Amino acid sequence: MTVKKYPQSHLVITQGQTKIVIDPGNITFSKGFKAEQFQGADAYLITHQHEDHLGLQTIKEIVGEKPVYGNADVAEKLKNLGVDCTMVNDRQKFVAAGFEIEAVDLPHCKMGDGSGGPPNTGFLINPSTSLRTGGVLFHPGDGDRNPGILSENVALPIAGPSITMEGALKFAQDLKAEIVIPIHYDFFKNDPDEFAKMAQAEGIEVRVLAAGGETII
Repeated sequence: MTVKKYPQSHLVITQGQTKIVIDPGNITFSKGFKAEQFQGADAYLITHQHEDHLGLQTIKEIVGEKPVYGNADVAEKLKNLGVDCTMVNDRQKFVAAGFEIEAVDLPHCKMGDGSGGPPNTGFLINPSTSLRTGGVLFHPGDGDRNPGILSENVALPIAGPSITMEGALKFAQDLKAEIVIPIHYDFFKNDPDEFAKMAQAEGIEVRVLAAGGETII
């Protein structure tokens, strides 16, 4: 499984000839990327309604007629934009474009004023793959604590209104993650290379990807 990272929490995941996209937010296109570069995937997953995850001005152009999945809040937001979305519930397992996926609700990190964020749903990709065999990836959206799952690979937010690198490291440890791909540090700033040093000192491999960079897990 190949994972390609774009700002800010946007992933393109390829397995064989099949491709899914997670969280193509508007912030992506402020760094020189174009909406058409993310068209034509086989399915799209949206964790929550914030603009850096769900680009209101571009999502309809990107997804076209392809399947889209999200929680009830996301589905309602997309409905208002004229985009069909299949609603998924907490711990629901489903197949999207050949990928086995489990929806996992977890609280959005606290906002700057201490309030809670919108409903947030992470996605566990290939959950039936046995732990420690590779190919399992968790994208928690803007969640900042383990909702009670294990995943050997995680795309991990390392910055946010209330996300610290120390908190992110604990999240990774609680997941028993072996490989971390840092995300969500393009707007809220933290240094992924500094996080890598912290995590690697605890025995966790960190793969820092430039915008458009990719890795195989």
